[in-house]
Amino acid sequence: MLIRNIVLEDFGLYAGRQVIDVQPTRGARKARPIILVGGKNGAGKTSLLEAVRLTLYGKLALGERTSQSAYEDYLRSRVHTGPSAGGLGRASVGIEFEFAESGVVHIYEVSRAWTVRGNVVQESMDLRKNGETVTVVPRNEWQNFLHELLPVGVSQLFFFDGEKITEIAEDSTDGHQLSAAIRSLLGIDLVGRLRTDLGLYLSRNQRSDVGSNQELETILAERDKIDEEVRSLSDQRADLQTQLDGQRRESAKAQQRFTVGGGEVALRRSSLTAERSALDHERTTLLAQFKEGSSGLWPWLVAPTLVARLQLALAKAGAADQDAASRLQKRFNAWQKKADAATQRRWTQEHKDDFQALLEATFKASDAPAAPRALTAVGNATQILTQASAQQSIVQGFAERLRTLEERIGEIDTSLARVDETTASYLLDELRGAEQSYGQTQGRLKVLQESLDALHYRRATLDKSREKLLISQAEDRRGTRQTELASRIAASLAAYETALIASKVRALEVAFVDCFNRLARKGDLVREVRISADNFQATLIGKDGAEIPRVRLSAGEKQVFAIAILWALAKTSGRSLPVIIDTPLARLDSDHRAAILERYLPEVSHQVVVLSTDTEVDVDMVGQLSDFVAQTHHLQYLPDERRTAVATGYFKSRKGASSALL
Repeated sequence: MLIRNIVLEDFGLYAGRQVIDVQPTRGARKARPIILVGGKNGAGKTSLLEAVRLTLYGKLALGERTSQSAYEDYLRSRVHTGPSAGGLGRASVGIEFEFAESGVVHIYEVSRAWTVRGNVVQESMDLRKNGETVTVVPRNEWQNFLHELLPVGVSQLFFFDGEKITEIAEDSTDGHQLSAAIRSLLGIDLVGRLRTDLGLYLSRNQRSDVGSNQELETILAERDKIDEEVRSLSDQRADLQTQLDGQRRESAKAQQRFTVGGGEVALRRSSLTAERSALDHERTTLLAQFKEGSSGLWPWLVAPTLVARLQLALAKAGAADQDAASRLQKRFNAWQKKADAATQRRWTQEHKDDFQALLEATFKASDAPAAPRALTAVGNATQILTQASAQQSIVQGFAERLRTLEERIGEIDTSLARVDETTASYLLDELRGAEQSYGQTQGRLKVLQESLDALHYRRATLDKSREKLLISQAEDRRGTRQTELASRIAASLAAYETALIASKVRALEVAFVDCFNRLARKGDLVREVRISADNFQATLIGKDGAEIPRVRLSAGEKQVFAIAILWALAKTSGRSLPVIIDTPLARLDSDHRAAILERYLPEVSHQVVVLSTDTEVDVDMVGQLSDFVAQTHHLQYLPDERRTAVATGYFKSRKGASSALL
């Protein structure tokens, strides 16, 4: 099977008719199976996956337990409502695909359209083969025909999203559904159905062993009754789930209104008031400390630049004093040498000592005779600055704490000012009522689920009883030629089914170990896997031969486990089906992402449609995939028009450059 294109018309965020080509191509040396569709969150990537499922399966696309009313609500919600919609209330989805029958490739076109008029939703379906409406199959059997082409359970293993990967990774899937899908994918269910039909034939055509036949009829009748009860309870559960989803939304809105209306603040009013009082007391203490510091050295820290300039000026002044005294002394000595003899005789040694004393008295401080006065002043200023600097960190801590106190007090005052006790009380009652309704519905849903689990268990028990009877019939039947032949065929089928399951399980085990170790960062983490033939649950065995509990795997390894299971199933089934993956790398680290990109996406199928964000598969990763990418599409949401536009190419690089694929 190969999907040629996906068609959306006024579906979700897609306005008008959009046709997205998803055909793979072939390069010079190798195939290019990957179609990369990029879009940011909310741009409509998941809608493409929804469109394919909805086209093929209708209501079953939402699950076998979906009620008709929930399905119609879903269709109503998926009609485009942007400015260009025009209020027509109509939408459609479709796919065109190639499918080989008896070695001949045919082109099928499937479309599903619906119109909403008031509370009524009218749905229609069209199925064409090679351009002609399919007539060999009655119109009312078209849906079953598509189910035969691609069973809905099988499609879950080829069309999946990150949520499906997480379900398998966390072992939270519905075991009955997954087991049935795997049996269908591996072709085991066909043998089981044939054996059941033979058992019915034997029971209705043999007169001997009446008790066994009646027991088989009773088992089948009870099983049919259980199936009916399961369908009924499933519908009820779907309705309850819809109701629960609505109540969850109402509860969330009530919580939001309660928060916005100051309800939470009202509940914390006493504690906020006490906190504000404590903060105010601390602020008063800090302000007192500030006043004390302001009378000391703290003001010097307010103007460090000015003090530095003062220090420089004083240093210059000291230097000038020294220079003047030196120059005066030199001028006096020179005058003495040039003076005449009479003058020199008049300047006795006593006169010279007096002049020297005058100089010293003029340029030296009286209290520090060894240093100039200006230098003394400079030294004092430096000492003051040193002492002030020692308190720098204390002052900064004080300022930071005071700022934090002021901000927190402001926040508390703002919160308390919004408190309206009456409104808060009303909103609290509303919130509690919504939560109570949600809790009651959740309880009813839990009880209903327990009833369903009990029915599933009873059905599994009946299946085992039927199995024993069929084996007994196959071994014991002797009679007419037809019944004897049927008995032999039934016995052969039983043996064949057992051998087929063993063979498929063994092939699945081998394929899984290969796939897992190719994708895991620790390449030798798993030596083998043991898969149950009853429920297909996998048990991992490490290289030391010990079992590896699933809970011991990291989150990334669990994701790789799930992807490896899906890959191994695709390999083992031998079916040539396309793969559509929505956000497959969300919870993986860089190593696991690289392994998925390099080994899984290029090899998992002949056609791989990857729906991704720009962070999940970024521009660099696109470069790594370039040899395998056939086409790229970019989904861009236009907020003003409330619609998504589809363009060729992928996200632009951060630097604005673009590669060949961009």
